[in-house]
Amino acid sequence: MAAAVFGFTRPGEGFTFEPLISAFDNPRAVSAVIDTLLLAVATTLLMLILLVPTIVFLNLKSPRLARVAEFLSVLPLVIPAVALVSGVSEFYRAVAPSFLVSKWSLVPLYVIVALPLCYRAIDAGVKALDLKTMFAASSSLGATSTQTLFNVVLPNLRVSMLSASLLSIAMTLGEFAIASLLLHYTFPVFIVEVSRSNPRGIAALSFITILITWALMASISAIAKIDSARKEK
Repeated sequence: MAAAVFGFTRPGEGFTFEPLISAFDNPRAVSAVIDTLLLAVATTLLMLILLVPTIVFLNLKSPRLARVAEFLSVLPLVIPAVALVSGVSEFYRAVAPSFLVSKWSLVPLYVIVALPLCYRAIDAGVKALDLKTMFAASSSLGATSTQTLFNVVLPNLRVSMLSASLLSIAMTLGEFAIASLLLHYTFPVFIVEVSRSNPRGIAALSFITILITWALMASISAIAKIDSARKEK
C-alpha cells in the first residue's frame, strides 16, 4: 500500500496517474513489455513441452529415476545467476554465437530458473493419477501411448499445468539478474533503469505488477477449487 500511495500521488496534487504515465515516456518501454510477454509465453510452452512428458514417463516407467530428477530439479535454487549465465554464455558462443544476442536466448535460462517450482506443480498432479491403470485401460481399447497421454492424462493435469504456467509467467515478469547480465532489455530491467529518474512512476508500476502476480496466484487457488468440486460431483 505504501508503494501505491507513493506512486499514485504527488505533493499538493493528491491522486494522479501522471507518475505512471511519465514512466512510459521511455521510448523502449513498450518494446520491453512486449518482449517480456513473448518471453513468458515461450518459456511456459517450452517448460510444459519438456516437463509434462518427462515427469509422466519417469513416474510410469522409473519411479527411482523420478526421485533423482526431483532432487536435481532444486539445483537452480542454489546456482547463482552469475554462474548460470557464465556457463550458458560459453555454450552459446561455442554452438550458436548469434543466438546469444537474441532475446530468445533467455528462454532456456528462464526454464531452468522456473524448474524447481514448475516441476513440483506438475509432479504433484501426476502423482495423484493412477498412470498404470490409465495406460493399461487405454491400451486394452486400442489406444497408443501418445493417444493416452493427450486424451486421458493431459485432461487430468489441467490444474497442475495451469499452476506451473502461472508460476512460470510470474517468474518471467520479475526476473532481472539474468536479463541484465546478458544485456537484454526486459520489463524488470526497464523498471530498474527508470526508477533512477522517476521513482514515483516505478512505484506505481511495481504496485500494478504485484497486483497482477497476486491475481495469478489467486487464479491457481480458484481453479483448483473449481476442479476439485467438479470431480466430487
